[in-house]
Amino acid sequence: MKISKVLLGVVVVAMLFAAAGCAAPTPTTVEVTKEVIKQVEVTKIVQQQVVVTATPVPKKTYTYKDMTVGFIQTGSEGGWRAANTASFKETAQQLGINLKFYDAQNKLENQISAFKNFIADKDVNVIVLAALETTGFDDVLKEAKAAGKTVVLEDRRIDASEDLYATYIGSDFAEEGRKSAVEVCKLLEGIKGKNVWELVGNVGSSAAKDRGQGFREKMDACGIKITKSQTANWSITEGKQVTEAWLKETKDVQAIFAQNDEMGLGAAQALKEAGLKPGVDVKILTVDATAGAFKAMVAGEVNTVVECNPLLAPQVYEAALKALNGEKLPKWVPSQEGVFYAKDAATILPTRKY
Repeated sequence: MKISKVLLGVVVVAMLFAAAGCAAPTPTTVEVTKEVIKQVEVTKIVQQQVVVTATPVPKKTYTYKDMTVGFIQTGSEGGWRAANTASFKETAQQLGINLKFYDAQNKLENQISAFKNFIADKDVNVIVLAALETTGFDDVLKEAKAAGKTVVLEDRRIDASEDLYATYIGSDFAEEGRKSAVEVCKLLEGIKGKNVWELVGNVGSSAAKDRGQGFREKMDACGIKITKSQTANWSITEGKQVTEAWLKETKDVQAIFAQNDEMGLGAAQALKEAGLKPGVDVKILTVDATAGAFKAMVAGEVNTVVECNPLLAPQVYEAALKALNGEKLPKWVPSQEGVFYAKDAATILPTRKY
């Protein structure tokens, strides 16, 4: 249709020139047709060349062997953390991931420094963080995003904009606290007095904050009163020291809620040295479910353990790979956890991996 219109226009112009007695030679219809067809073919060729030039380069598809992970661990405060670290090292070796591990020795400034080093490291394309505290990471997270690094949080939440990290993989600490309150209520059923002492972890961590909050949400259901609460920094030694100091003030306590196994084991030692039977005179509930806690349950010194799963590496590495390949992830991937009781501990202990 377009060619026909062009031809018609050319013929009309030629006729007008002829009528005016123009001396210039008039092109024939055949010549005009050939010229128009030639121009159309040239246009098609140019368009094809433009299309070929605009074709995007295929995007790289990452595999585990393409990943170099900078993992910033909190420290080595107990059995749970040791199992968590082992999970990352062993899984990286199995999957062929290049893992660069950093132990922050429970110092926030060390974690920030390590974060900056991994941002500057051209080989690192994934940064995994087990945050010591919930705040203090905004600047390095922004720097990591600007540098194109994928960031995955594991075990500990932080207070930061969700668009600065790919996902968080770990426990629902508040739910662990709620479970703990329900289980302490069961332990104190029929017992006169509901005075509970709380041994708290690192007060700046999400685990300590959320477990304490969750416990308080459910403790009123059976009249629990937290009469003493103090940090013992996830430590057996500090758990024992804090409990010893409390016992010098009073022995009016019916249960101890320890926010991790180590602090609960320290409390059990202090109770024994004070002439009390842990697990009998004073009920003990701990959180984590490490082998040490199971052994204490077998010995009758710990009554109940709420699990916090440390074997997170497979989930973390899988999420990081998906993020590298442009997949949108949920901002929280919870781990699966249970509750364990002293009556079952001897049977379950041999099957525990940590």
